[in-house]
Amino acid sequence: MRTYFAIVHKDPESAYGLEFPDLPGCFGAGDTFEAAVANARNALLQHLETAAELGRTIPSVRTFEALMSDPDIRALAVNRPLVGISLSEELVAGE
Repeated sequence: MRTYFAIVHKDPESAYGLEFPDLPGCFGAGDTFEAAVANARNALLQHLETAAELGRTIPSVRTFEALMSDPDIRALAVNRPLVGISLSEELVAGE
C-alpha cells in the first residue's frame, strides 16, 4: 500500500476540495467529504496512470512526518486537515 496525503479545503458555502501537495495539479472535489475523497482517489489514479503513459517521473511518496516537516506544506495546511488516500501497489505499478 502507498498512501498519498491530501490537504482538505472547505470554506463556508463551498464544496470540499482535496489537493495532493506532492502531485501538483492533482485534486478532487465534492459536495460532501465522502464524495470529495472518492473523487480525489479517482483523480489520483488518473494522474498516476497518465504520468506513467507519458513517461513522466512520479514524485516519491512522502510520509506524513516528512510533509509536516516541510514549511511550505505546513503553511498550506494551517487549520486544514490532511487525509491519507491509500492505493494498492498494483494500482501504482506503472511508476
